[in-house]
Amino acid sequence: MTLFLSQARAAAVESHGEHAVGDYIQTLQEAQDQVLAYQFASKVKGYPDWLFNVLLFVDGDTATVSEVLLLPGETSLTAPSWVPWSERLADYKALQAALEADAAAAADEEDSEEDVDDSQDGTSEEDATAAEPAEQTADLALANVPVEVDTKDEADDSGVEGKGFFKWKGIGRKKKRK
Repeated sequence: MTLFLSQARAAAVESHGEHAVGDYIQTLQEAQDQVLAYQFASKVKGYPDWLFNVLLFVDGDTATVSEVLLLPGETSLTAPSWVPWSERLADYKALQAALEADAAAAADEEDSEEDVDDSQDGTSEEDATAAEPAEQTADLALANVPVEVDTKDEADDSGVEGKGFFKWKGIGRKKKRK
């Protein structure tokens, strides 16, 4: 099995470079008798504990390189399993429905607390309705006061109405010429 170790290492180095391929780890016999997998440690940044697998097809005294793979080891960080969009969307919708139900329950609880507070403040409903007409008449009295509208701008004493956005003469119109 170690007969083809140098050929497997040469294939890994050719594929990924000398700086990326680490020490020899082990040789695995694949399901077929003629296929061997040589494993080397990875020295690639960002891929700690990953392994270079070199698959060789062995026919007697000769071997042919089938594949050079970079595979995760047992303690490697890997991406989570792929989840179909329909399942992720269903989870999102279920979460949104739960949040809306919690918000509605909190609002109902808050409303019931306010009702309890209103009934415990010491005033009866009859006292509250008796106070309302006095407040309404005060609002009506203020509403009937005439308001004098001054149409002339007090800041402009020259009597000349400004044009456009600027009311003062000369702003933005005159440029010095050389």
